[in-house]
Amino acid sequence: MSESAAADLLQQVRWCDGVECPRCRSDLTVRNGSYREYQRYLCKNCGRTFNDKTGTIFAHSKLSLKEWYFTIYV
Repeated sequence: MSESAAADLLQQVRWCDGVECPRCRSDLTVRNGSYREYQRYLCKNCGRTFNDKTGTIFAHSKLSLKEWYFTIYV
């Protein structure tokens, strides 16, 4: 599995009910570029930006997502 495939899987699982701001829980969000393999979003309610990993255990990890997935799988 490549890192971009791992990022796509995270995006599908995390936002299955639609993108929601992790800070204010608003659904008024728009796509706002990308950061490496991860989609960035802008919250129209609070003005903050976030990506697919924000607010998860993966957010500030030095491990790649594919390493995380392998570790969880094992």
